[in-house]
Amino acid sequence: MAIISPSDCVLHANGFSGTFFHENATTATSSTSRGSSIVASLSCPERPLLPTILFVECSGVDFTNEPPRILRTAEDTILFSVPIGGPSRPHASSSPCEYDYYIYRIGDVPTLQLLPPPLDNFIDEDAGLLRYGDDEFMVAALIATNKLDLYELHRFDSRTGEWSQVVVPLVEPQVSFPFRVTMNSLRLTYHLTSIVINIGGEGGRMGCVDLWRGILVCDVLDGKPEVRGVPLPLPVDLLTCNNGWGDEIGGCASPLRGIAVVDQCLRFVHLEAILSPASSTTLPTYSSDSDEEIAVPLPPDPVMSDWVIHTWSNSKMTASWKDWVEDCRIRASHTTIPSKVKSKMLNSGLLSPEGANPVRALQNLMVSYPAPGTDDGVVYLLARLRFQDPKAFMIALDTRQNLLVGSAEFATEKKRGAGIMYFPSNISKYVDPKARVLPISKGDAVTGDEDRYEESSLDEGTEFVEFPISKLQFSGFKFDDASVGS
Repeated sequence: MAIISPSDCVLHANGFSGTFFHENATTATSSTSRGSSIVASLSCPERPLLPTILFVECSGVDFTNEPPRILRTAEDTILFSVPIGGPSRPHASSSPCEYDYYIYRIGDVPTLQLLPPPLDNFIDEDAGLLRYGDDEFMVAALIATNKLDLYELHRFDSRTGEWSQVVVPLVEPQVSFPFRVTMNSLRLTYHLTSIVINIGGEGGRMGCVDLWRGILVCDVLDGKPEVRGVPLPLPVDLLTCNNGWGDEIGGCASPLRGIAVVDQCLRFVHLEAILSPASSTTLPTYSSDSDEEIAVPLPPDPVMSDWVIHTWSNSKMTASWKDWVEDCRIRASHTTIPSKVKSKMLNSGLLSPEGANPVRALQNLMVSYPAPGTDDGVVYLLARLRFQDPKAFMIALDTRQNLLVGSAEFATEKKRGAGIMYFPSNISKYVDPKARVLPISKGDAVTGDEDRYEESSLDEGTEFVEFPISKLQFSGFKFDDASVGS
């Protein structure tokens, strides 16, 4: 049975304006590009499935609509951004704000460093973070050009304290797909980076991953870096349905696919979600010409009837599809849930008690955002009771034995927001055990409410956190004709 290591954690960020929390052993301070003060601290609960939160306090910044965004982590270092307002800049995601970028390092003495503004065309999704040498770091982003065989490599090197730019050639393109690309799967024919991973090696190898398509590999520390393509396992379930025409593939693949590097080996996971339409919902609305209430039917929310996790590994990382080895394929309806974990899920409402109508079993949970953990064989998933439910749980699955090893309430959404919802990290192993739980003062400096954060080392799953979670986009899900209760 896989065991979730205490050093394995799921990371998130939250922001506050004004004085909110006390300093502790993880606290570091700096200034924004506009001269305001900014403070960062890290909470590390003793239970791995509870969120490890990067708390950011910044004077004059309203985090209500857009919290700090963690871009990448590497060892004891976090790259994150903070909105500072002002006119729009082209590298912003969809927000009309400018951003400051920071390097937060735990180390023996925590530090918080404001980076110079990135170069033009910098996009958060393209950014990677590398630790190298004795105490150096590099932020690197591979930017597409108007030529298919050329890219721009933007690099910030801590040794120089400056951004640089170099044109790099694509010396080995990704191999052609071993199937006919239909109109519904045209998204697979071009690269859009979803996430950047550290592969390792003396050259500082990074992988710019398009979770639908493949990886662009580049040794960012080389004097003359080059780019080559590595394919990813195909979403066969989405490509073979609809009488061979496939489902329409588009948008971000993160709700269905995830990747990590574990012991210099690529670990990849794909979520096959089998949905069935639920009954329509009717909400009251009002006529524009009168105060008369009118019942307006809404499109039915999808209901999960079952889901399957597929995992692969790749230690060779060449241009060959054959490098990928399928490790396992497990179905939620066949997953074993130990009695202790099941009891917690029943208490939290994730599972329905015996005899309930409708029945809510593990396979009926609306799961998304699968991510391989830093422990071999563990896959994390975000779970909700129903589509776009504001309350989110974290579950951990031992894919080797098809065994659910844990669950915990992760967050309750109070307002839609952008940013990375979570990703596994081992940063907590760099935190002194005495500083693993961040002391937070009574009262919320933003809303005036009472303390919203409770952590317990005795009962996993007692965390109640209110902060924004990005809206789910279920592009490319497969539907069946079954009717399953929510």
